Amino acid sequence: MSRTDSQKRVLVVDDDEPIRMMLAKVVERQNLAVDTARDGAEAIERLDANGYSLVILDLMMPRVDGFAVLLHMKEKHPDMIPCTIIASAVPEHEILKKFDGNVFRIHAKPFDMLKLIDDIRTCAESN
Repeated sequence: MSRTDSQKRVLVVDDDEPIRMMLAKVVERQNLAVDTARDGAEAIERLDANGYSLVILDLMMPRVDGFAVLLHMKEKHPDMIPCTIIASAVPEHEILKKFDGNVFRIHAKPFDMLKLIDDIRTCAESN
């Protein structure tokens, strides 16, 4: 994905390639640079190597799940937690049982795309 130095960067993490690519296109259309990760292990590598204005994170993934990514972020990048949108099929009450951090928003799959786009814009503009 192309990017310029002046663009804010977003990390999209989802093991489902069509969803990951769709979210990446949505992010790019907001004039934001985008990186993607196929699972939590890749996400952690990218988070440790790059700075992001926003993370869009799925939870149920192979190798390393999204909950492990959230715990890594809480320990190593706590400033990123309020800049995270969880986009998952996991019910919100289950997410809140397992993770007590203050993420920006939780979106259930299938997404309400207009609300998701609005949250991407709002979160990216605030960082």
